Amino acid sequence: MSPKPSARERILEAAEQVAIEVGAGNLTLDAVALAAGVSKGGLLYHFANKEALLKGMVDRHMDQEAARVAELHARLGGKPSSYLRAFIEAAMQMSGKDLHSPAVSRSFLAAAANFPSLLERPRREIGEHFERLRKAGGNFPLAAIVSLALDGLYFSEIFEFSVLSPAERDRLAAELLALADQAGEG
Repeated sequence: MSPKPSARERILEAAEQVAIEVGAGNLTLDAVALAAGVSKGGLLYHFANKEALLKGMVDRHMDQEAARVAELHARLGGKPSSYLRAFIEAAMQMSGKDLHSPAVSRSFLAAAANFPSLLERPRREIGEHFERLRKAGGNFPLAAIVSLALDGLYFSEIFEFSVLSPAERDRLAAELLALADQAGEG
């Protein structure tokens, strides 16, 4: 039997569900408190305002994503050259699901216009990602191209610009993984 999630975790889970249903920009503290089964005061104890709640959601999401990359990287042997492959595999597995869905991703970008602090951690972690690619000892320019291509795929999907069929998307993912392997070889 798994332990009961903390009130903070229940609030974040409820906030994610509300964001999925109505978008991050339309999320209200009252709706989240109701969905979490806590009082508004209980929610405010953990998150002082909407910006803090949205930041908590971003942090939780990024923690989950980092854990998934770390898990895949360990499975691949943990070599610096396997990090980019793990990063791609994690992104492809999470794409389109829950907070990675196009509508929710767009709503978080819209919310960031009102709450620029939501972008602080993603900016920092993107810098760390590229620094890790530099230090991997392989072909950094190729690794950067692969990473930026993955970003392009992600943004084309969240803005629903993508013209790729599922089979073409899978083929593209396979090509990115092959290029990641080449980049790791130097």
